Amino acid sequence: MRIIIYAVGRMFEYHSGQIEWEDIIALADKNPKIETKKYGFPVIKPDVIREWEYDFIAIFSNKYFEKIKMELVGEYFVPKEKIIPWREIVLKESVSSGILQHYKIFLKERMCKRVLVFELPMIHKNCLIKEELLSWKEGILDGVWSRAEDQNKNLYENIYEKFEECNENYDAILMGSELCCRDHVLEQIKSRTRYILIHTGYLTYEISAKKALEDKLRQCGEVSCISDLEGLFWIVDTENKQLTEDVSIYVVTHKDYNVPTNYPYKPLCVGDYQKRGYLTESMGENIAYLNKKINESTALYWIWKNTNEKYVGINHYRRYFYNNEIRSVDNYLDIEHICEIFKEYDIILPQVYSMAEMTVFEQLRATINHELFEEGYSIIRDKIGKVHPNYLEVFDSVMEGSRIFPCNLFVAKREIVNRYCEWLFSFLIEAAEEIDVENCDNYSRRVIGFFAERMWTVWLRRNRVKVKELPYVQM
Repeated sequence: MRIIIYAVGRMFEYHSGQIEWEDIIALADKNPKIETKKYGFPVIKPDVIREWEYDFIAIFSNKYFEKIKMELVGEYFVPKEKIIPWREIVLKESVSSGILQHYKIFLKERMCKRVLVFELPMIHKNCLIKEELLSWKEGILDGVWSRAEDQNKNLYENIYEKFEECNENYDAILMGSELCCRDHVLEQIKSRTRYILIHTGYLTYEISAKKALEDKLRQCGEVSCISDLEGLFWIVDTENKQLTEDVSIYVVTHKDYNVPTNYPYKPLCVGDYQKRGYLTESMGENIAYLNKKINESTALYWIWKNTNEKYVGINHYRRYFYNNEIRSVDNYLDIEHICEIFKEYDIILPQVYSMAEMTVFEQLRATINHELFEEGYSIIRDKIGKVHPNYLEVFDSVMEGSRIFPCNLFVAKREIVNRYCEWLFSFLIEAAEEIDVENCDNYSRRVIGFFAERMWTVWLRRNRVKVKELPYVQM
């Protein structure tokens, strides 16, 4: 096995004595001050990783694990299945019990009120009462454990020594990966539950192990796998529904970046950037000439004028919605969650961002050329006042406040997008054309685009819409 260690800072140095060095072929780090050789291994920069032949890259960071992983996948095109946490190559280092939070998030989100824990030591060791796993007071937590007499009587409603003794059906069954190797076990449980949840390590001891486990689980239903610092979190949906809702999330990109292309994501090139196989805003009815001034708003205009999906949204090449608080590149908003959300809501937006002790006005002014900010503010406010005078007070209120829906990220029903775009572009195009940014830095010349980013917040203050907030990638 060939492993590259990434991030050779304090955590790496602390654990260097416990690393299984026989599998290491190189070290990697972005820090330009790091020497070119360490512990007898070459230290390489991330932009040359693709020139190496390797099986895994082990990230030595807890706090920045997901950020580094996203950067490796996006900027440097490292396959995400080849990225593992440092624990996988450090001797005697056990997996974090943080995986319990993953279970709890999933069970709450899917409203699983009847749950069975099947021979899973992690739960037995780390949970004292069922509320540490179930969010529902009326929920039922049962257990199968061959040594039933050893179990905490306050954790389980019922304890069985064998699965055959249990005649109940469950919303979810949590089980250890070793049980998945027994075909008769999977055959027994798949008809007794909607979801099968399994946690494993990264299975680095055998390159083909993950594929073999996935193939076995697919015999029970639709399989998804979330990888993060805690390991692999497997979810099997035994109903195996084929969801084909009319949804497109356009991933706006202005540079070469490894963006998602799986349904419902569609890369959309903006500005001068184009890539074979990707959509481009320069085709069809467009305002691409304004991209350097109003950012992804030109993509929004293109979507409005050239597409007709039932549900539509925008993500950025570096920013995506997560399904829930499990923040992993494997847990970007998917079609199943979208379908569930739109049964109740009209639009998905990022969790509200607070400017802390600054107002929206002060925060934006502090980030760009002050003179250009004042000019842009005057132009945008004047245009809104002339075209939509009933929105002027709301605009002022948002600018004087400290909370917004950030980044122009959204997924919404088509009729919501149409109404918003009719309103937004009735003044935004003129504002962008009017402002002179020729002698400004590249960042400040996007001033009208920064105001546009805050317009979802303005529009939603005057329109009754059911909003679902979701966490998102913040890079």
